[in-house]
Amino acid sequence: MTYFTILHWFAMIIIVLLFVLAVVLTIRNHDEKSSLYPPILAAFFITLVFSAFVIYGLDKYTKIARLENVVQKKVLLNESFSISGQIRNIGNFKIGTCVLEVKISNESLEKAGTEGISFVPKSAFDNLFNWGEDSHTIDTTKEFVIAENLYKGEMRNFTIFMRYPPAYGRPYTRYELFCH
Repeated sequence: MTYFTILHWFAMIIIVLLFVLAVVLTIRNHDEKSSLYPPILAAFFITLVFSAFVIYGLDKYTKIARLENVVQKKVLLNESFSISGQIRNIGNFKIGTCVLEVKISNESLEKAGTEGISFVPKSAFDNLFNWGEDSHTIDTTKEFVIAENLYKGEMRNFTIFMRYPPAYGRPYTRYELFCH
């Protein structure tokens, strides 16, 4: 669940006041030939989109957490691995939920045709116009909720387990943290 901070409530009050002002000005400048519904509906949708961006931006910059002491271990018995560590709220506000997104790739450099680690620029159009070429990557992505109701300065331990397909020769793991 997303928790609104004082900044969220302040922004929402300002946005609602701007919407009310837009409606009052629309009604005041209304002539009898046209309808009131289209400009009020347009103001409502603009306000809705603007408030969604404001909430997203405030969540991104007020609810900040950090992963610490992260350890990844392979469990060969059931072809899985575990990621364990600690999550700490380093922001000034309470965090509702923290989600850890784990992505496993099976891309080896030999299959991609490179001999060493190098940067190969890739365009978004490469995926659109990939006619008949074999893909060198296999990706698996899963999301895990690792913390809920994390107060300012609080730290919690977490452990997640994830299986990877047995066909993965060299699994490469990457993870990213999202808090709101």
